[in-house]
Amino acid sequence: MSLTRRHLSLVGRGLGALVIVTCVSLTIAVIAAGVLGATALLVVGTGLTLLSVLFFPVLEGTWIVNFWDLPPTTVVAAAIGIGFVALPVVYLRPVRAEIRAFERTIAEPGASADDRHPELAAASRKLAAQAGIPEPDLRIVNRRRPESYAIGGRTGGTIVLTRGLIRELDDAERVAVLAHEIAHLANDDSRFMRRLLVPLLVAERIEVDERPTLNRVHGVSPISHGGRLLAWGVLTAVTTGQERLCELGIGLFSRGREFAADRAAAELTGSPGALASALETLDDSRGPPTQDKREYARSTSTLDILPPAKRSRNRFFRTHPETARRIERLKTMAETAQETRTAS
Repeated sequence: MSLTRRHLSLVGRGLGALVIVTCVSLTIAVIAAGVLGATALLVVGTGLTLLSVLFFPVLEGTWIVNFWDLPPTTVVAAAIGIGFVALPVVYLRPVRAEIRAFERTIAEPGASADDRHPELAAASRKLAAQAGIPEPDLRIVNRRRPESYAIGGRTGGTIVLTRGLIRELDDAERVAVLAHEIAHLANDDSRFMRRLLVPLLVAERIEVDERPTLNRVHGVSPISHGGRLLAWGVLTAVTTGQERLCELGIGLFSRGREFAADRAAAELTGSPGALASALETLDDSRGPPTQDKREYARSTSTLDILPPAKRSRNRFFRTHPETARRIERLKTMAETAQETRTAS
């Protein structure tokens, strides 16, 4: 495939992911706003009803007494409008805080590479300069499972390598993995992925927050409780559909960016074979942990250089391309480069 066609393919994947997630985001926003607004109107309406009962002689004929007589379209519009005002506070801010906390959890326990592995820190500086970005913060995490992550963007980025990865790879392979992660930072992939994750996490939060208890609450009529269960069932069906669409968009984007980072890493190091060898080694060493399952639970499939051991059965929802396919592409690049050198 020519360089122009590859760029068009990556642009197409990015646009496709944006279209899918934008549509999902708008749908989720309307649903979340409706839920929040309806809850707020119910509370306000109950309060106004109490006021009407207590002060009816004074309030008779006012909108407060006639609140429940408003047209349904007005009530729905008001609910959605109120919900949109409350949406950033109730859902968006907590979700963004959750993502930031998750990223801190990945990187903060690590030690600076300058102290433990100065040769990796020097390689990181050199690769970052080649990629035209500031030097990222390189952290070494004491974890047996071989993993690597890139967090942040072109400025203020962080790269995380685990001790398991450092033990598994030789010097050239480590540099190749570093180049792959620096390519992600240079392309702002992590920040873009964070934006794609927001609507997915909001949908999950709506589903959890609105889940009613199956046992009827004392004082609530069976009809009212049954209606709430039915409403939650419909809401769950909608949010589940939105979650799958979000995962589809994330997978579409992420797979394309992995190919792009592989190619950029090969160009930065001048050695496609080193990254191919690293992927082969890591793929052979991967698998669910046999001792500490908590380590495996902390694995982050979207950010890692390889997919999780438990992969999605449907290729459209996978965050990474098949490792064998990535290795094949890199080996083809290495063969082409060798032929070019031989010819010259």
